[in-house]
Amino acid sequence: MKRTCGMVLRFTKSEMDTLTKKARKANLSRESFCRRVLSGVEVKEGPNADVAALIWEIRRSGSNINQILKIANTRGLLDVPLLRKALEENHTAVQKVIQAYSED
Repeated sequence: MKRTCGMVLRFTKSEMDTLTKKARKANLSRESFCRRVLSGVEVKEGPNADVAALIWEIRRSGSNINQILKIANTRGLLDVPLLRKALEENHTAVQKVIQAYSED
């Protein structure tokens, strides 16, 4: 969508600092932050850098569980239902982390 209407809005130094801080916390530009607030969207604080690493680590462990599950199923060595449960819990954890930091 091309934005063709402009507007001048004046802030005090304190107001501008507050707006800038809130926009940075949400990982948004000031303009995008204002548009979302005006649209009635709840603006959440963006995730810190550790969240991406956490998601990667959870997915990596889930991949390892999945590989073990395939071997166990083929060879009949391990408790497959228990491994399936662990893999489901891993997927649930990934989804909870993603939902906590994604837009609604």
